[in-house]
Amino acid sequence: MKQKNQILIVEDDPAIQKGLKEMLELENFEVLIASDGKDGYELAMKNIPVLILLDINLPSMSGLEVCRKLRENNFLNPVIMLTSRSEQIDKILGLELGANDYITKPFDSRELLARIHSQLRSAERISHSEEIEKTESADEKPVRKLLAVMFTDIKDYSKKMGEDEILAIKLLDIHNEIIEGSVKCHEGKVVEIIGDAFLVTFNSALRSVECAYEIQKKMKSYNEKAKADEQIEVRIGIHLGDVFEYGNNIKGDAVNIAARIQQSGIPGGVTISEGVFTAIKNKVDLKFSLTGEHNFKNIKEPVTLYVIEM
Repeated sequence: MKQKNQILIVEDDPAIQKGLKEMLELENFEVLIASDGKDGYELAMKNIPVLILLDINLPSMSGLEVCRKLRENNFLNPVIMLTSRSEQIDKILGLELGANDYITKPFDSRELLARIHSQLRSAERISHSEEIEKTESADEKPVRKLLAVMFTDIKDYSKKMGEDEILAIKLLDIHNEIIEGSVKCHEGKVVEIIGDAFLVTFNSALRSVECAYEIQKKMKSYNEKAKADEQIEVRIGIHLGDVFEYGNNIKGDAVNIAARIQQSGIPGGVTISEGVFTAIKNKVDLKFSLTGEHNFKNIKEPVTLYVIEM
């Protein structure tokens, strides 16, 4: 029998432990609990849960130290800080040490669940793109190509699904129509659609940026007329690099980097790597803001990013 996905709760308040455990078990997760930072770290490294809910104020080892040690020892799954410490410096420090999200107590259970599902969906998407590198059809010879790789996804789509599935599906249809139309117009190729996320390739870096810019302009135009709960915010990341293309699949570091650029992107904006910027900077009448070097998990070298000013 397949084991349920495990979520580790590192929390020293018994009442919060109990509430979180009951909530997660209703979502069909297997729950592990630690009341102590050191025990939580050891339990995480032993079981490798799919996600960790981590308090900061813990006996023996703070949640910040736990998070730091986990990342130093290549624990790659999502970590959500769940704490009463709401100061901005605590949030910044937690995220800088490797947390994927930061939620302050008291929290709304539905929002927490939506954030958990969002993090798990993002982790699954990256895992899926990395899995492409490990699989290759024996009947298809891979071809190396220099391609612009674009990843997109909808901000808070899991939360929308949790609140109103019918509305969320309606918005997904609108979103897909806009993206597919723009990709076709700019001669892109939709490699894969994973839920609300698109993986698209272009033979031209210029075409990829023009397409992404058009998508966001169309989304903005739609949002100006839509009700608040029907608005759609999309993150887009683009990277230019070598990939192996075989059949309808692609693999390579360029795919993984594009996925991580998208995850770090601004909703409603377009984030591109330095390679894309260099290729198109003198060919488009757009303004760009340099955001500096960014370090991404499983990517050896830092990636310099630019954001298109919309």
